[in-house]
Amino acid sequence: MMLSASQISFDYGRVPVLADVSLDIAEGAVCGLVGPNGAGKSTLLRCLYGALRPRKGVVMFEDRDIAALSRKEIARRIGVVPQHGHPYFAVSVGHFVGMGRFAREPLLGGFSKLDQESVRRCLAEMDLDHLEQRSVAELSGGEFRRVLIAQALAQEPRLLLFDEPIQQLDLLHQLEVMEFARSFARRGGTATLVVLHDLGLAARYCDSLTLMHQGRVVMTGPPEQVLTEETIRSTWGVRAVVERNRATGTIQVTPLAPARDSAHGSQPNPEHT
Repeated sequence: MMLSASQISFDYGRVPVLADVSLDIAEGAVCGLVGPNGAGKSTLLRCLYGALRPRKGVVMFEDRDIAALSRKEIARRIGVVPQHGHPYFAVSVGHFVGMGRFAREPLLGGFSKLDQESVRRCLAEMDLDHLEQRSVAELSGGEFRRVLIAQALAQEPRLLLFDEPIQQLDLLHQLEVMEFARSFARRGGTATLVVLHDLGLAARYCDSLTLMHQGRVVMTGPPEQVLTEETIRSTWGVRAVVERNRATGTIQVTPLAPARDSAHGSQPNPEHT
């Protein structure tokens, strides 16, 4: 297993956010993390790459405890595309993406020709090469989100973690980002974990889904097993129709109405499948 989180619990002060969460990410896999707002998805993501230290439990990357690795060692293994990103200073797109190379630079080294080639390759992969000299302050929200992906890619990580990567993107770039997430996982020795609210894209592009609710894992399994009309009702409090899309061959979810009689809001009984 590339990354394994076991029995993770985390609190913000006295407020419990995660309770005994376990998650495995295998090489070659696109894993989706789904659930309503406040389920603990982003907090779990931060625990996975060491930005937060769990109160209980351990995160292992190929048999090494994340807590024992330096920030640079983690960055060489795990790239992160955050949910919210903002350019705090006006630098060029190329320079901003190049900041992702810090994990690969020697302690006293400068920006090498290899670094420059890597940055240009990442810009091209995210269809940003024509913006290399543009200031990040001039970009749209969708453009800057793709710049964040390119910056994470410049680290040359083996695992990419995406926190709602399609937010603010139009339909074309939503599909391109999800296609990229899947192609990255298939490169060999790599994998991706994607936090998504779009259940249709989650079902289409993810090999497995982990459903979270109120800080616990409700279920992990193939999309068609996790995204049922019953789990959508009990977790999101929504009546929905789940059916197979004739064009893609994957399931699609059509929300109908709030499920007034649902048990939404109650503490689920976690089960791992």
